[in-house]
Amino acid sequence: MDTHCPPPTGDGPEPSVDVLVVGAGLAGWCAAVRAQQAGASVVVVERSRRRPGWGNSVLSGGALHAALRDPETSPDRLRALVRELTDGRADEAVLRTWSERLRPTLDWLVEHGAQLVTDGEAAHRARVFAPVRRTEPGRRYASFGVWAFLRGLADEFTAAGGTLRQPARARRLRPAPGAAWQVGLDLPGGATEWITSRAVVLADGGFQADPGLRRDLLDTDRVLLRGAGTATGDGLRMGRSAGAALVPDTGFYGHLLVREARQDSRLWPYPILDPLAAVGIVVGGDGRRLVDESHHGVTTTNAVAHGPAPDGCWLIVDDDGWRTEGRIGDPAPNPYLLDCGATVLTGTGPADLAARAGIDPAGLSATVAQLRAAPENASPPRTGRLRLAVPPLRAVPLVAGVTFALGGLRVDGRARLRDAAGQPITGLYAAGATMGGLHGGPRAGYAGGLLEAAVFGLVAGAEAARQPRLLPAAGRPGSRLSR
Repeated sequence: MDTHCPPPTGDGPEPSVDVLVVGAGLAGWCAAVRAQQAGASVVVVERSRRRPGWGNSVLSGGALHAALRDPETSPDRLRALVRELTDGRADEAVLRTWSERLRPTLDWLVEHGAQLVTDGEAAHRARVFAPVRRTEPGRRYASFGVWAFLRGLADEFTAAGGTLRQPARARRLRPAPGAAWQVGLDLPGGATEWITSRAVVLADGGFQADPGLRRDLLDTDRVLLRGAGTATGDGLRMGRSAGAALVPDTGFYGHLLVREARQDSRLWPYPILDPLAAVGIVVGGDGRRLVDESHHGVTTTNAVAHGPAPDGCWLIVDDDGWRTEGRIGDPAPNPYLLDCGATVLTGTGPADLAARAGIDPAGLSATVAQLRAAPENASPPRTGRLRLAVPPLRAVPLVAGVTFALGGLRVDGRARLRDAAGQPITGLYAAGATMGGLHGGPRAGYAGGLLEAAVFGLVAGAEAARQPRLLPAAGRPGSRLSR
């Protein structure tokens, strides 16, 4: 769909639109519809041809959790939890907005057509978009909850006079006269176009799909992209060109995958191996543990990505773990990995297994012996619930799968981009994975991606609509309030 907005005014003082949103994921569509509700004329720019947009939102499992807790948890408790998870690195203004806007955001989503259900007993499945997208390999997304909800928002937006430019890639940003901004679009066939706007919301999903930015900002290039390939950092580059500061963080949200997922699409984005790691150990080629695997699967995945030899990391689990936790998931690693011909090595003991995997036998033997002998109150703690005591032992080669980066453009509690001095940049906003400040820290603390996108998409849309308008509300396209 490519619906043209009014022609840009070039160097004139008046913008052609009130709010321009870059990215048609959950953050972008929430921002667009919320700005439209406030009476703004809005253009959404989406680079993919898939409607309503292509990104991690539609590929996700749809769980609206708050740091793996029910989002109805009290804001004070959630703030304390995220401070702990991020070791105090979360931005307090961002954290307060997120924690206090969770319940109103859920209400807004339901009012705009979201079907939210409780899926199982786990706290992080208390609010899930329905129909629920199951954890299956491949990219089947159509008709599931997030996709259906975003289709509804897109229809609501266009019916109210909003403009969707698709496919069009926003890659350039420059100031324009009259306290406005101009955004440069790359169009099919090599054409370019500039659109002038009073406010711009950057919500294009982050930068993790760009190998150079992964290497520079995540400090690793030995990971497998486990999400959409459209998040190539266009929004981050535009924000930086306008003077926005970065929240520097090498952490990312992701999961452990079997190493053959690099070549075999049947093995990603699922099954994930985090549950197995929580009852086993993750070691490098020297046989030594990289991390306390019981903390969080995201922490373990980051330890693999940033370890001394990410391409040589292994998950070691005993027979109890393989037969219990290995059966968790859809598909479950046991027997799905074996059915797909992925590497799962078996050994009678640590030395035998190490020889088969190319791990240092003395190192792995010492690690397992120390783990088995550790008391309950050992420091560092013994991992998980098992002690690698039941033979045979199994070894699975690992790769770290990255879904989205935890750092991004620095924003304040109103989603406004901030410069190096901490001052807001007039008319520029960011939401979702394009922003930073909620997650991160030395253990890659993770507070949840979908609710971050929805909360700050709504905040950014409302704030962007506050910028001075092009026309009186009655004469402006796209000003009709959505139902």
